[in-house]
Amino acid sequence: MDKRSVKTQTKTEKALFELMQYDNFSDISITNIANQAGISRMAFYRNYSSKEDILNKFIQKEYDQFISDISHHNLDKLEQLLEVYFGYFRDNPQVLSAIVNAAIEGLALEKQSKYLNDFFRLKIRDEQPSQYEIAYYSGAIFSSLLYWRKTDYKRPAKKFADQLAKKIRKDLQEKNGETIV
Repeated sequence: MDKRSVKTQTKTEKALFELMQYDNFSDISITNIANQAGISRMAFYRNYSSKEDILNKFIQKEYDQFISDISHHNLDKLEQLLEVYFGYFRDNPQVLSAIVNAAIEGLALEKQSKYLNDFFRLKIRDEQPSQYEIAYYSGAIFSSLLYWRKTDYKRPAKKFADQLAKKIRKDLQEKNGETIV
């Protein structure tokens, strides 16, 4: 990819997320994004097929970075994953604000569930929740994140992470018939 495309993509992603701070995603047009980014519609379409494509590529890029961080730090415990997850949103509050203000929580939750499933499959092989359980846990994690946002991230990320991981682990142990200490 040439430097011009990278620059255009960066400007386009930034423009979309700036617009999402104030507008519902469905109300944002390609023209709005191009104007905000200072690019032509032609430049937009050279890099993206739709505004949804921007979101998907951005989320994939963030996920790849997240997986890299997990691998780099050898994170293999749910508590660690959740602490990094909550820490990311505490350190990048504009991302969660954009998700909420643009009313794309469903898309974010869907992607988060996939990532959580991948984490269990790749890192915690002895505790394999069903797809239903992944959806349930992911919803709890996302709801906690939204609550944490409403309280201005006052509670430490580690405390949230430990509490949620403990509840998930207890649930999985009970499901597997293990004694809970």
